[in-house]
Amino acid sequence: MDDIIQDIDIADDHQRPNIAFALMMIFYYCITMLLWLPVSIACVPLFVLGLFIWGIPPMIPSWSSYCKYFIAVFTEGKPEESISITNRITVFLIVLGSLVKIPFHGLCWYIDELVYSSYHKINIEKPVFMITAPRSGSTQLYDYLLDDTKNFIAPVAFEGMLPYIWVWKLFLPFIVRAGFQEYLYNNSLFGKEATKRHRFMMLKADSWGGMLKSWHFGFCDLCLGSSFMNWGYSFARLQEPIDEDNVRSFMPFTDCMMKKVMFYRGKPKQQMLLKGHFLLSARNIELQYPDAKIFVTLRNPVDRFGSHINFLKVMSEESKSLQGIFPATWRVIRDHVIYTQVPYCEQEMSFYKEPADNKLVIPFTMYVNNLSATLQRIYSFCNIPIPDDVMSNAVRVQYTTHDFTKLRASYDPRFKKSLASLGVNEERLREHLSEYIEWINSLEN
Repeated sequence: MDDIIQDIDIADDHQRPNIAFALMMIFYYCITMLLWLPVSIACVPLFVLGLFIWGIPPMIPSWSSYCKYFIAVFTEGKPEESISITNRITVFLIVLGSLVKIPFHGLCWYIDELVYSSYHKINIEKPVFMITAPRSGSTQLYDYLLDDTKNFIAPVAFEGMLPYIWVWKLFLPFIVRAGFQEYLYNNSLFGKEATKRHRFMMLKADSWGGMLKSWHFGFCDLCLGSSFMNWGYSFARLQEPIDEDNVRSFMPFTDCMMKKVMFYRGKPKQQMLLKGHFLLSARNIELQYPDAKIFVTLRNPVDRFGSHINFLKVMSEESKSLQGIFPATWRVIRDHVIYTQVPYCEQEMSFYKEPADNKLVIPFTMYVNNLSATLQRIYSFCNIPIPDDVMSNAVRVQYTTHDFTKLRASYDPRFKKSLASLGVNEERLREHLSEYIEWINSLEN
């Protein structure tokens, strides 16, 4: 793919490294870890007992994953990527802090196994999976479907990041009664520009793969160069190694979480609906849930890649959860997106072109231009009668909250770079993905 990317200078004029603030955050991570240490030590005996009874909780990274990160902070990053020493120290402390908390989080998981073990008896029947590429318009469509609480249910972000039934029972009712849910809905973890592109709400469902990734050190991959991002944040099967630990964890964690959510707040006839960029696990999903339905929204890759690069740059700049880590450069993010998303498109086409009753493909243009027809198609595919209120609201919603043109016009110009300005040869990109683009065009016509 070297012929797609041109070697040009790309200015990161809005990058604002602040050494003093980075050092202050390093001090914060050190103090936080020291405060956690006695808590975790106290949890060790019961945690070890739980290990013998139930095994390691599915969301906790393996030892090999921790070792990979500890080595990476000293070795990753090409010379031209100029990974700062404060980034390396901060990522090291974040990963070390996660390691220190393992006994505590493991014990929290084991409380569910002891008190609510009957959740394992829940059968996940006819789940629906929306397995899509990043920046394909899937999140908005996911929201529309989840408004239908009669038919669909999904874990919310709070549940994915704190996956313990006893915590939900203790704290979620209190949050709602005290009126704090508004705070959890106000996108407070991310900046204004990021939330224009993707809404982040703790009490709403979000991209499911991201929930597991939050346990595997979140967006730290963004800070250690493009090669490490390719390993930890690929979404597709590459020729070089990827984070196999994350892939292996996905199915057991997902299965447990779907059962926990159904046990905690599921209603009769509700079907689990998960959306995310977990194509790597698509085959395993088909094997584990033979009655599952899987669908996708397909968007022109040239448009999608540009949106993806700009989105990751915004996330790198604005994420409040990574304070003290300098943002990844445009060059790093560009190289990562092109290198991982080209094979993603090829694998996506291979998976969804297989003739099967359990798969549905929706062109992005159909979804944008005719939301009513899109919803009808999805409900028919899932063999669910579409509720009257869903249909009656579809047209109104499409011309209000679903106004892509108005939303994009409000984007900060600094984060609206074209592929050409980033050194991506669009003609070569189209040549590499000509079969994929022809496939999308045939579906749109």
